Amino acid sequence: MIELFLVVCLVSDPDRCSVERPAFQEPFVNVMACSRNGMFRAAEWAEQHPKYTVRRWKCGPRQI
Repeated sequence: MIELFLVVCLVSDPDRCSVERPAFQEPFVNVMACSRNGMFRAAEWAEQHPKYTVRRWKCGPRQI
């Protein structure tokens, strides 16, 4: 399974960043599905977390 990883930074302190794995999503079946939907999921996450900005996102193997 593949999941989405977001690198997010505080708007008030752009050098303070972390990696988030959005909990609201189901794992993707493959990298292509993640690649097609990742930008939309990242935008949803950013909308729900206004104190952060999504610096980048990527798809990778699901971490348990």
